[in-house]
Amino acid sequence: MKRILALILCAVLVLSFTACSQESSSTDNTQNAETTESTAIQTTEQTTVKAETTATTLKDGDYDLSFTERDCDYSYDETACKITFSDTSVKADNSSAITVNGTDVTITSEGTYILSGGCNNGSITVEADDKAKLQLVFDGLDLTSTQSPLVIKSGDKVFITLAKGSESSLSDGSSYSLTIDDSTVDGAIFSKSDVTINGSGSLSINGNYKHGIVSKDDLAIVGATVNVNSTSTGIDSKDCVKLKDAYITVTAGSDAIRSTNTEETDTRGFVYISGGSFNLTSENDAIQSASMLRVDSGAFDITSGGGSENTKAHYNEPMGRGMQMFTSSSDIEDSESTKSLKAALSIKINGGEFSLNSSDDALHSNGDISISNSTFKVSSGDDGLHADNSLTIDGGTIDITKSYEGVEGGQITVNGGKIALVSSDDGFNVAGGNDEMVRQDPFSADSSKMLTINGGYIFVNASGDGLDSNGSLTVTGGTVLVSGPENSGNGSLDYNSSSKITGGTLIALGCSGMAQSITGEGQCSISTNISAHSGNTSFALCDNSGNVIASFTPPKQYSNVVVSAPAIKTGESYSIVCGATVSGADENGFAQSASANGGTTVTEITMNDENYGSVGSFGGGMGHKPRM
Repeated sequence: MKRILALILCAVLVLSFTACSQESSSTDNTQNAETTESTAIQTTEQTTVKAETTATTLKDGDYDLSFTERDCDYSYDETACKITFSDTSVKADNSSAITVNGTDVTITSEGTYILSGGCNNGSITVEADDKAKLQLVFDGLDLTSTQSPLVIKSGDKVFITLAKGSESSLSDGSSYSLTIDDSTVDGAIFSKSDVTINGSGSLSINGNYKHGIVSKDDLAIVGATVNVNSTSTGIDSKDCVKLKDAYITVTAGSDAIRSTNTEETDTRGFVYISGGSFNLTSENDAIQSASMLRVDSGAFDITSGGGSENTKAHYNEPMGRGMQMFTSSSDIEDSESTKSLKAALSIKINGGEFSLNSSDDALHSNGDISISNSTFKVSSGDDGLHADNSLTIDGGTIDITKSYEGVEGGQITVNGGKIALVSSDDGFNVAGGNDEMVRQDPFSADSSKMLTINGGYIFVNASGDGLDSNGSLTVTGGTVLVSGPENSGNGSLDYNSSSKITGGTLIALGCSGMAQSITGEGQCSISTNISAHSGNTSFALCDNSGNVIASFTPPKQYSNVVVSAPAIKTGESYSIVCGATVSGADENGFAQSASANGGTTVTEITMNDENYGSVGSFGGGMGHKPRM
């Protein structure tokens, strides 16, 4: 009898250790405190799918950009509770944490749950303690609901782990009415708690009603492959969206990815991306942040608003054109904003490869933009890059093949990188900040507006002004090539207060009607009119031995020349030669210390002082037009 009792006791102990619904379960091995989230689930080698990425600890000011160890841990206990759907029923392991009502499942306790099978009218609801952490493992789950197939009403944090090699899908109904407290459920995945989607499987989401994924708290996607097709926003999270090494495809009837917290923009409302691949097609903005948008790496293929071929008419607009006034409601849409990357406070691009095709601005910040170590291919129906305040380019490659204005900001500083742009209006424009087109006093200068070029290689092909500043223009280094306007209402250079060049090479070629020079300080500068030459005719400034000081082949007609280079010296004579073949010239016809063969000498110049000018003046030019 004692032996029988002992066997029964052992069986009870085994069952108690394998139960998956208890908050103290060793199969989940997590505690309630946030500081223990990084603890990995303890399982044997035989029953564990291993993590494939690493945790990071990172802050940007007061924005927490960290990914915890558990965010990055794809492992789970394969002996945990199993829930299997069919069209008519749900088979679930015996657990007090699981309630089954037909094909609707409610989970109420911390633990790990493995979900699989298919159902054409089923749902999962999580309603756990506010301190509970739950792991939902999708292992070939195909779930459709007339409402939302996954609703997380409560819980501290839910991890949705996509089992290795698995394919899962969730689809909601096209019309339904469901609320949780003061929130309307409007996504195929809807959560009131923090959510992390991770793993090495794939998840397809169809947001037939409105949105694909909605979180009223934090949302992280790590490593997973997630495909979203939604009638409205694809991925929507109030407090933040954090994406790491993810593979995300979104086709959205509104925004593709956005974070919307406007009440706590000093700490929340941000979007952060660290690696991965993103294919985004949106009717409105592709990525939108209520505060900061930061990208450290990743590959992006984005089409917003139908692309640049769907260009909107340009007209006088009020301040803040095209910027959605964010609200806390995920139901608010902005049918006018069709930008690729947009943020209310700042955009920081520290790396990545971007192919952007937008009917509105490609990059737009109501505050600042900074770019370094990135590659951009941009086609925009409006501005290529736009910042209301400061726009800083420290490096990378930026190729703007189509734009209304190429680069626009309240202040623009270029410290490095390679930039090429084509614009139907101004190439670089330092204006009023808010993309406005009309000013109370169009002739006034603003000392706070500065276009500063300290380095890099810049090629501008502008039908409007080439380099345009409502205040000052300063060049201290780098190479700047400007093919300016062919109409006399604009100039290759256009500034309101002052200009100077102290280093680097500048060649600006365009029409003579509104031509302005640039003042050399410690470096010589030349400004002169010449006979008109057609586009793709080379320009070369040569010394008295015939050596090329600097050359450029602009794509458009030119009759005015502004050129400055370190090799130009006072007391020396120079000639301008057009139509020559310049040895070693690059794709823009640029070369220095080269030789020229053939061509025609159109004028000769003797540098009696630092600044030579046969037109305009070196403090403000002639024929200056109102600021636009």
